Amino acid sequence: MAGIDRSLFVYHLHMGGPDSDALEWRALRSSRFAPRLAQMGVQHVENASEADVVVLTGVLTRRNLDAVLTELARVPSPSAVIAAGDAAINGGQWAKLALPGVSEYPLAHYLDAQVTVPGDPPTPQALIAALAAAAEILLKPRERIAQWADE
Repeated sequence: MAGIDRSLFVYHLHMGGPDSDALEWRALRSSRFAPRLAQMGVQHVENASEADVVVLTGVLTRRNLDAVLTELARVPSPSAVIAAGDAAINGGQWAKLALPGVSEYPLAHYLDAQVTVPGDPPTPQALIAALAAAAEILLKPRERIAQWADE
């Protein structure tokens, strides 16, 4: 993460469902992984409006779709989204079972997750690598989109 001269503010949004992906994310706060994250400049925030990076875990369902999209709309730009775990990426085993309530469209239908971390659940090491990738994405200059104003 060379080139970052400030902290990387990371917000975790668990969409619901099985907690295995969320538990692996929470493991990053343990004494085993916290020093590495501190070295990378990662700071956990509890509010989407303060985040540079959002880590999504869990399953997108019809029931939580509006709440998830509303929460993601609070994230300032520029930002990066990490979909962590098979369930977050494409519904995982829950989508394969065609369970009622699981969103008929994967997360990618609604937003662009710049980094995906496959696994059921993904390992803490893979999540750390994803944070490094997200930080690199944030370092790249982005093309500005012209804002259209009503006349």
